[in-house]
Amino acid sequence: MRALVPLLLCSCGLAAQAVERADVSRPGQLRITFDPTITIWDREYTPAGRVPIGASLPATVFVHAEQRITPLTAELGLTDRVSLQLFLPLVRAMVRARLPLDSGGPGSALDSLLADTTYGFAPVGNTLTRLRYFAGDVAIAAKLRLAGRGGEGAAGAGGTPYAATLALVVRLPTGHLASPNDLFAISSGDHQTDLEGRLTQELTVAGQLWLNLSLRAARQLPGTRARRVGPENVLLLPRATLARLAWAPGDYAAVDFAPLLRLDRSFGAGPTLSYFTKRRDHYTFISPQDSTALAARLGAPRSASVLDAGTSQRFLRLGWAMSYLGPGLEAGLSVEQTVSGAGGRVPATTVFRLVLRTWRKLF
Repeated sequence: MRALVPLLLCSCGLAAQAVERADVSRPGQLRITFDPTITIWDREYTPAGRVPIGASLPATVFVHAEQRITPLTAELGLTDRVSLQLFLPLVRAMVRARLPLDSGGPGSALDSLLADTTYGFAPVGNTLTRLRYFAGDVAIAAKLRLAGRGGEGAAGAGGTPYAATLALVVRLPTGHLASPNDLFAISSGDHQTDLEGRLTQELTVAGQLWLNLSLRAARQLPGTRARRVGPENVLLLPRATLARLAWAPGDYAAVDFAPLLRLDRSFGAGPTLSYFTKRRDHYTFISPQDSTALAARLGAPRSASVLDAGTSQRFLRLGWAMSYLGPGLEAGLSVEQTVSGAGGRVPATTVFRLVLRTWRKLF
């Protein structure tokens, strides 16, 4: 639920990294953006504090998680106020994990426990090559410019210092969900449909300071998901708890703020701030027969709603960004760090992002 979007720097105004730009592509203009994002983490925020991944396991596990999203975004201007956008992501998920070499110790005991048929988890180790690359959730957006000039930026030559754009985004269920039989697997997407609204505003002050504020909110539509039914904070659940459930992800909202200072005609830099909040997910059995089958395997009934606790999320990210504009090319770089998290397990991520954009007149 977590997408970062393009930047803008033009000769008379600034736009910021990690925040949607408040303009639309000119009529007949195709704007292509390549913006790979690398997210890494080896710790997470939990009710117990900031702890290593897998800290609740009965043995120390060394885990480093990495997700690389390599998207191609195409935006076509239909009028001077309306454009259509297509977001095509390829996701590489890689987890490096190992147990301590302690023959007969806790590490060996955990390794045997995972392999036991009672639990049936994949062994602790690096992500297999065939499980590293998947498509992400494809998104289609329609953008409407509410104020300011379109084309090369709202604060461009002859433009106004204020611009605003409204966008409606439909995110499609094309991503891959992580296996419930792998403790540390990473999904490439949510594999369910989102309807997201975005309002992006930008203000240029004295031709030198560019202020960008982006507001996002989404309704996440229901889907299905295979989960081991038990408390969210318990990682080692028996294989008998596995069931396919009806899943209603919690709706989310986000605020992104990015002031950028113009340092010369082609270069700008500044800090970024992002806040994200998501409501609890809700799980139910698809049919009464599924509930009965799980109770028969466990010897007692268990509600699917036990998974709901710990699925809400709130986090704050701080970082910095810099932008460059050259002839026919925009570029930018940003680094952001998650500095606080609450709710369930929130990855303590560091996010690196590069943006390259060019444009061509088609008609």
